Amino acid sequence: MSCTLLVRLLAVLLTTFSLYAADLSSFDGTWVMAEAEYDGNSVPSGDISDVLVTITKGKYAFEKGDTRANGTFTVDFARKPAVMAFTEVEGPNAGRATLALTEMTPTGWRACYRFDGNGAPESLASTPGSGWLLARYERKPGTSAPVPMPLRALLILGGCCHDYAAQKEILKKGLEARAHVQIDIIYSPDGSTRPPLPILGNPEYAQGYDVVIHDECAADISDQKVVEGVLKPHREGLPAVNLHCAMHSYRIGNPNEPATPGTAHGLWFEYLGLQSSGHGPQKPIALSFVANSGPVTAGLTNWTTISEELYNNIKIWPEAKSLARGSQGAGDKPGQNDSVVVWTHEYGPKKARVFATTLGHNNETVADARYLDLVTRGLLWSCGKLSDDGKPMMGYAAPAK
Repeated sequence: MSCTLLVRLLAVLLTTFSLYAADLSSFDGTWVMAEAEYDGNSVPSGDISDVLVTITKGKYAFEKGDTRANGTFTVDFARKPAVMAFTEVEGPNAGRATLALTEMTPTGWRACYRFDGNGAPESLASTPGSGWLLARYERKPGTSAPVPMPLRALLILGGCCHDYAAQKEILKKGLEARAHVQIDIIYSPDGSTRPPLPILGNPEYAQGYDVVIHDECAADISDQKVVEGVLKPHREGLPAVNLHCAMHSYRIGNPNEPATPGTAHGLWFEYLGLQSSGHGPQKPIALSFVANSGPVTAGLTNWTTISEELYNNIKIWPEAKSLARGSQGAGDKPGQNDSVVVWTHEYGPKKARVFATTLGHNNETVADARYLDLVTRGLLWSCGKLSDDGKPMMGYAAPAK
């Protein structure tokens, strides 16, 4: 295997680290090659055993013997598998841009590289005659993964009908105990349906945050310009978590009439992916998770809440994905006493990830470990930090105390 090919190999390996998080600094450290194939043939271990790659905030440096190279990289997470693009700044291939495919494995990452300038490989495989390089790599023995900065989450509470003074503390403590996240709080003690939240009229309220948790109850804040300002960060791609009465906030028009996309009436509902207008009496809700619905609910078991409010379903957007249904009593009226209570959605031109659950009226429910586990998973999923098995990705579990 030529030294030039090794330089190319080590350069592209770096980009796969971003699969765990868009924050590439999460993968700062030193890495070694574990295995490689070129043109369908195994690369002898002796050819890659002395290769080291050091990563720092989206930049890489590689060394093998006397050979050195460094460069930068980006990853397109919207593509499946993810497509990486790297550029060598100094080294034998300085100025050259290359594309590759990558995915996670049980013990690390693998990636397939194409060096002929004709785009990314068609698959994650190196076959005879392809000229493609398939590589698997792991962290250098004796080194550990650096702990990334915590996710910054803005929790917004206030308004009618709920004990937000207590719930803000329950949520902050519960989420920070379950994930590597810092919860900042905006809270209004106003108990009306028009709480004077400081985010209103300030479309830049979410600057510097990775996700916003909407837990306000503001049904009568209906000025279109104000609602558009609340939505602006999410329209620009910022992930969101929506809890309980957030589904009954920022209403424009009659919430009982199915909203039309693209209208003022539909602004908030189109963002949520589901339209709800009310609820019945408080009774226990039998929660049933949808089978094989993805990482947010992976391994979770059905449970029944204490007496809670079951929100109705007026309209569900076709792109919304139901994760759990809740029923009260006979559960014989879909959308009324049997309705979607947990779902995910993608909003706006940048497909911001949106997680929502209508559960969470009473303090006892909000403090339930099962509820906090669910909301934590939803938050991590929205930020792209949840593994397929429902566990936090590397660096995003709660740090040990």
